[in-house]
Amino acid sequence: MAPISPVSRKRSTPSHSDDGISDASFSKRARLSPVLPNTPPPEESLPGKKATAPLFDDDPKRLQLRSLALVLEHVGFDGASPEALEAFSAEVESYATHFLAKVTAHMHNARRSQPTPLDFEYALSRFDLPLASIEPHLKPPIPKSKLFVRLDAEPPEEKSEIAVALLGNDLSGDSDKKVKPYIPKRFPSFPSKHTYKWTEKESARETDPRKIREEAAKAARQGEEALRRLVNVSKAGKEKDVKKTASKDPRSKERYQLWEQTMNDLMSGKKHNGEAVDATEDRSMIVNSDRRYYRKGAVMKRKPLIDEGTIVVSRE
Repeated sequence: MAPISPVSRKRSTPSHSDDGISDASFSKRARLSPVLPNTPPPEESLPGKKATAPLFDDDPKRLQLRSLALVLEHVGFDGASPEALEAFSAEVESYATHFLAKVTAHMHNARRSQPTPLDFEYALSRFDLPLASIEPHLKPPIPKSKLFVRLDAEPPEEKSEIAVALLGNDLSGDSDKKVKPYIPKRFPSFPSKHTYKWTEKESARETDPRKIREEAAKAARQGEEALRRLVNVSKAGKEKDVKKTASKDPRSKERYQLWEQTMNDLMSGKKHNGEAVDATEDRSMIVNSDRRYYRKGAVMKRKPLIDEGTIVVSRE
């Protein structure tokens, strides 16, 4: 018996046939060339455009920056950068805010709604500013030619055409403007009268007692008629419901047919056996309408019942 050879733990080397299979599988795969993304062009720096149209709150800011520029020029500076002017402006606003806060606090403590010179004096004392330090500012060293401010003229307002035919002469505000000569002609036209005038109306409440009573009686009569109509409608609805319910019951149908046949016979003047009905024959109920006028007998008084155990005592 031949000895058993030990199992080898090494990997087997690929044979020639295996190489052929692997090459065939690789040759069948589609070879794609990698597509790289297109690099964007370099960014171009766009020139900044300054806003030329002023905003609604630009005028105070511009005046403040102009004042700061005049002060710096008077002190000896040739110019200042926008950042420096903004920093100066922020300091001025902070200082003014704190100063006005002191004025407002003193005004509220004194129970006042409007500031007085005493409030400003208190604020100056809190900032260690004597009154004498304000006097030089009454006559500033800056020439008046530079202090004069020329504001840009406002663009002409577009005239809004209001259809007079739509409003009418009663609502048009042109008549009020013409009556008041002190209003400049360059001012815009008045809006419709209903926007600023109250139209007087007569009181709808009546004060005459007679008319008030008539209106109350009329309202009561109308309410009574409305209630009657409502009750009639409800009755008609109930009758319809009863009729519908009865039409579904076979006994009710039979009774209705008998009643209808009887009524037809009476109207035609025939009996059930075909004979004519005698008009003189009357077996209806006799009703005495004048019975209460008949002679009545004497009313008998009933004596009370006497028990056996009671004793009756006479006054004789």
